[in-house]
Amino acid sequence: MSMEAARVRAPHQRTGLGIWHRFPTMVFAAVAALLLRFVCRSNRLTTTQEELFGQYVERGGNIFAFWHDRLFYLAYFYVKRSRGRKVTMLVSLSRDGDYGVALVRRLGQRVVRGSSSRGGRRAVVELARTIAEGGSVAITPDGPRGPAYRVNEGTIKLAQITGAPIIPVSFDASRKRRLNSWDRFILVKPFGRVHVALGTPIEVPRRITAAERGRYCEQLECSLSRLDRTCAERLAGAAP
Repeated sequence: MSMEAARVRAPHQRTGLGIWHRFPTMVFAAVAALLLRFVCRSNRLTTTQEELFGQYVERGGNIFAFWHDRLFYLAYFYVKRSRGRKVTMLVSLSRDGDYGVALVRRLGQRVVRGSSSRGGRRAVVELARTIAEGGSVAITPDGPRGPAYRVNEGTIKLAQITGAPIIPVSFDASRKRRLNSWDRFILVKPFGRVHVALGTPIEVPRRITAAERGRYCEQLECSLSRLDRTCAERLAGAAP
């Protein structure tokens, strides 16, 4: 690992608070990981086009894209279904992001720090390198601060630079709670049902105009919205 990458991936060095900042993030990650596994395992899972997940995980070099509010269950889904193939998550350089980093690492996955407003260029370089080496990355294209359900161009630019396919993913749960956050983040409750849906991969050509890039943003938004509806409809159709 390069020195630059080490700095990107060390939140306690970024904040300068050392162990006094690292300790609560580690405690949070340990508790959150246990809670995540318990809650998610207690839900009955159904899927749409799950074969795409296995196919593209095995091949490597992908961009998995899902809304920020869907992060809770999909982090667990990847870990459970990936058969040891790690994913690199893009996490913001904020203090809240430090907790996300600790949790992602606790789940055995990798992290790159950055966002459109801070550290974005360095993050793109790290993500592109991960893809070039055959790894897959996971991005919330409306994160870290929204607006919700609007795709940031960064996801499309990364696909354009690397040639990696964008795999849209969504989920919904029969028992859930929405937080009072900018994205109304979904917390899954135990002992319910969850449906995960994957969409047709989106290939972005390397040579496109800014206007064409905007149309790919719209295409990804539409695909994720369709998957949201599919999950809700499948859960409603399966209800007794």
